[in-house]
Amino acid sequence: MAVSAIGSLSSKLSLGLLNFVLAVSSGWALKHYSIGRYALAAYGLLFAHSLFCILHCTHPNPGQVQRRICELSLRYSPVIFVTLIVGQLQSFFVGPQPIFAGSSSWHPIVFSLYISLLALVSVRSCLNEKSKLANVLARLERLNLALCVLWNVFCLWHIAIADEFWWSLGLALLVLLNHFVLWRLTLRYNISPLEVGTVGMCFSVIFGINAAQEMIESRR
Repeated sequence: MAVSAIGSLSSKLSLGLLNFVLAVSSGWALKHYSIGRYALAAYGLLFAHSLFCILHCTHPNPGQVQRRICELSLRYSPVIFVTLIVGQLQSFFVGPQPIFAGSSSWHPIVFSLYISLLALVSVRSCLNEKSKLANVLARLERLNLALCVLWNVFCLWHIAIADEFWWSLGLALLVLLNHFVLWRLTLRYNISPLEVGTVGMCFSVIFGINAAQEMIESRR
C-alpha cells in the first residue's frame, strides 16, 4: 500500500510538472504566436487543458469527474490542436491551397469528421458503457478519431511538399508517433497515458510554432 501510494504521488508530481511545462509553452505561444484565429484557438485549447490538469493534479482529493474530463481532454485536444494548426498554415497560402484546388475544400471535410465524432461521443455517453451498442460506438469513435489524425497528417504532408516546409513534415511525423506509437510505452514502462500524451502535446506546440514561422519567413 505504501509503495502504491508513493508511486501514485510520484506520477501526480511528474504529471503536474509536465502540465506546468505545457502551460508555459502554450501560454507563451498564445501571447507571441497567435497570428490568426486558428492559432489563437489552438494554443488557447492546450493552455486551458494544462490548467485544468494542473488543478486536477494538485487537488487533495480529486473526483472521478475531474479525472474523466482530463482523460477526455487528453484524447481529443491534441487532434483538434493539430487540425487548427493545419487551418492556420493553410491561411498563409494565397490562391489555390496545396491540398485541393478549391480553397474551401478543407473546411467541409473537417466539419464532417468532427461532427460525426461528436455525434458518436454524445450517443455513447447516453448508453450503458457495458452494452453491446456502446462497445460498437466506442470502436467507431476510435476509428473516426484515427481518420481525423490521418487527415491531419495528409494535410501537413501536402503543405510540407509545397515548398519543402520541413517543420510541417516533422509535425506530421510527430502526430503519427503520438497517436499510433508512443502509447505503447505505457505497456512496458511505469508511465501513464496522461504523461505520454502531455509530453506529446508539449512537442506539438514547439513544432506548431516553428512550422508557422517557417512559412511566414519563406514569404518575406
